[in-house]
Amino acid sequence: MAKFVVAGHSDCPYFARVELLGDRLAKNLEKFELHKILIQPHDWEQWLKTTCAEKGWKFSKSPIVWRELIDRGGKGVLIGDANDFQEYVKAYYDLESEMNSYDMRTVAGENKVTKDELDKEQEYYKSMSKPLHICISNAAHPVAYHLLTSITSGQVLGVNEEVTIRLLVSSPEEVEFVTGMAMEVEDLAHGLMRGVQVCTSPHEAFEKCSIIIMLDELLREEDEKKVDWLSRNESLFSKYAVIINAKALKSCKVMLSGLGPLNFNTMMMIKNAPNLNRQNIIAVSTVIENMAKSVIGERLTVNPGGIVDLLVWGNINGSHFFDVSKCRVHNYDGAIWGPYWYSVDTQEMIHDKKWVVKEFPGLVEDRSRKVSEAMKHSTSLSAGNAVCTALKYWYQGSPLGQMFSLGVYSEGWYGIPDGLVFSLPVTMDPKGYWHVVQDIELTPPLKQALTEAVEDITNEIRIFKGEIVEADEEISEETKPEAGDGSPEKTPTPEKDPNAAPTPAPGETNPNTTEGSSAVAGEVPSGNLEEEKKMEEDKAEPETTGNDDETPAGANEAAGDEAGGDTDDNKNNTATPTDETANKTAEE
Repeated sequence: MAKFVVAGHSDCPYFARVELLGDRLAKNLEKFELHKILIQPHDWEQWLKTTCAEKGWKFSKSPIVWRELIDRGGKGVLIGDANDFQEYVKAYYDLESEMNSYDMRTVAGENKVTKDELDKEQEYYKSMSKPLHICISNAAHPVAYHLLTSITSGQVLGVNEEVTIRLLVSSPEEVEFVTGMAMEVEDLAHGLMRGVQVCTSPHEAFEKCSIIIMLDELLREEDEKKVDWLSRNESLFSKYAVIINAKALKSCKVMLSGLGPLNFNTMMMIKNAPNLNRQNIIAVSTVIENMAKSVIGERLTVNPGGIVDLLVWGNINGSHFFDVSKCRVHNYDGAIWGPYWYSVDTQEMIHDKKWVVKEFPGLVEDRSRKVSEAMKHSTSLSAGNAVCTALKYWYQGSPLGQMFSLGVYSEGWYGIPDGLVFSLPVTMDPKGYWHVVQDIELTPPLKQALTEAVEDITNEIRIFKGEIVEADEEISEETKPEAGDGSPEKTPTPEKDPNAAPTPAPGETNPNTTEGSSAVAGEVPSGNLEEEKKMEEDKAEPETTGNDDETPAGANEAAGDEAGGDTDDNKNNTATPTDETANKTAEE
């Protein structure tokens, strides 16, 4: 069976003649099929050039006619223009066209009107489809790979939200790899996906975007100063923020995830994107929150998905605090069972405060490292799921009655200074807004942790500005006491008594975890008592050497009265002077 294809611009009179001749053949011949392609006049030359290049033809007129074998396929056989088609029909079917010039022009005008109406109708239907433009930066990152299927399938943004994906590469070497990812996204065949594009320019990638997911990570190099590391991060994310400010929609939502100074980078983006609502730029802390849930799930032998209201306060990749005071567990295999909404207090089920304070933070910090070592690559599946969870809650609302953690721009909640990006407990409504939970009671350990986290974030800003030197140096230039200024001098460590009992440092258990710092800090007084006792013994030793010139006479008399008695353990172990020595001292 043969199919004849007739293509031309919509106001072409010769297209009208060929069209009507082909309609007569299709009406009278069972195996004759006609396919028409009408192109707007301003698009005709480009369309014809592209089509001929694909099929290997050279042709420049309107209309163009070719023949295809439906059962065999292939590029088809070129017949030619209107005159060539009429000769073909005359030779094979003994049929000629009876249209005159007036009829040809009349039909051509009708074709132009019909084509315009069809294009308007098509544009109207396209306008009804308004997909969200979503950009993923550093698209070669493994986390990006795990984001794509959830976003394009409707699991994250809803089953009625169409999307287009833009994959922004960080270097030309990544283009080939990311292009393969784009092809695989198309192979997913998700109905809500309206297109995927690989971009090498952020200006192109951020154009009219509704959602931007930043996966860029600038890790600190060996022997690199912290101020240089922070400067590199500020340069990259400030540049992105300026472009987003100019190209993206004003309602665009920006999410930052990954390693590095996440809170610091978020603050730099908020500062350099004034057109965006500062509430629409956030840092994702769900990654470490989910890790903490997994550690507790292992401890209680429950599904981590049933653990809710575990909160992360502070600097996401720096000094932070895991708060389990409000944490609850669903589906716990205990003495009391209840419906799906029933839950029990996590701390009561763990029943080991020492483990919560000392061991739990360290286990969470080590979890990512252990998983990476076991799989021989970084943890990307869990990180991608965490980003999807945060984005889903942002668009569809968080579960009723539950809290989760998010790095947001502080407005003074819980005493956090305005302008700092801080991980706080939030809830989200389906309209796309987050709300900080403001009725949580601050316990003394939590207050101390918030103070340390604020100091950690503030120090990053001051180091970047050059106000202080590296945080890991002993004393910054601003805090060094000057001679004669009345400031107390710090006793150097080598001058300490080598026989004194060592005092544990407040953060010795886990310097990166605030909870560990708080827990160890509570044990310092016991170490100080031992040191004081030792110091009392050391003070008593010079009196046994015969240095009696400084001993008051009253003390010698009192000691002489007790020289013959038994010594008590609670009394000073001072040697009793003889009567002769006491008299000599009195005469002097």
